[in-house]
Amino acid sequence: MTLQNRIALIIGGGGSLGREVVRVYAREGATVAVADLNQQAAVETLELAGQGTQGMALQGNIADATVPGQLVDAVVARFGRLDIVVNCAAICLVDAILDVTPERWDRVFGVNARGAFFCMQAAARVMIPQQYGRIITITTPASKMGFPNFVSYAASKAAVDSMTRAAAVAWAPYGITVNCIAPGRMTGGMIDALEHDLVRVTGKSAEELRAERTKGLPMSRRVEPAEVAEAAVWLASDAAAYVTAERFNFTGGMELS
Repeated sequence: MTLQNRIALIIGGGGSLGREVVRVYAREGATVAVADLNQQAAVETLELAGQGTQGMALQGNIADATVPGQLVDAVVARFGRLDIVVNCAAICLVDAILDVTPERWDRVFGVNARGAFFCMQAAARVMIPQQYGRIITITTPASKMGFPNFVSYAASKAAVDSMTRAAAVAWAPYGITVNCIAPGRMTGGMIDALEHDLVRVTGKSAEELRAERTKGLPMSRRVEPAEVAEAAVWLASDAAAYVTAERFNFTGGMELS
C-alpha cells in the first residue's frame, strides 16, 4: 500500500475524477479528507471508498480565497498533519470566443486559477514545517492547444501549468513536490456537461459531436477517470519523490492530433 499512513485532502472529491482519486488513495492506505462544493457528494464519496468513519467530509467553494485555508486547517485539526493535496475542482464554461463576458471569465478563473493557487499556498504553509508534501492539480491538454469555444477554461489551466512550475521550484528545498496531470477526454462528469454546451455553440447533434470528438483521438477511445487516478497515486508515492514541476499528459496522444 504505497500511501500507507498518509493524510490526503482531495478537493473536488465529489466529481467523477475526484471520487476515483479518493477510491484509489483509500485502497493504497491513505486516510482521506474529501472537500466539495456539495457536502452530500463528499459524504457519499467517503462511503463509496470505505472511509465513512475514518475519513472526513468538508464543504467549501475554493472560489472564495478564504476557503482553501479553512479546508487545510480543518484537516490538520482532525489528523495533526497533511501530506497530500489533490485539487480536482474545476469548471468549464463553453462560449464562442466573441461571446465570452467578463463575468463568465472571472467565474472560471475564480475556481480554476485563483482557487488552485490558494489551495497550493494553504497546503504549503503546513507542509513546509513538516519538510514533506505532495501537491497535485488537474490541468488539461486544452492549455496547450487551440480550442476557441472554451478559451477561458484553457487559459485558466495554462495558469495552473505555470503555477505548478513556480511552486515546485519555491518549495523543492522543503521536500515538497508540485505536479499537475492533464487528462484527455474522460468519460462522464464535466466532459459530458461541456459537450452538452458545445451542442448549443456548434449546432451539431450530441451524437455527431461525441463521435467526432472520440474519433479524433489517436487511441480511438476516451480515458476513464480510474486510469487518471492511478497517475495521482504514483505522483503522491515515494516512487515519485524526485519528480516535480511536471505536467503529465494523460491524453492517449490527444495533444499531438
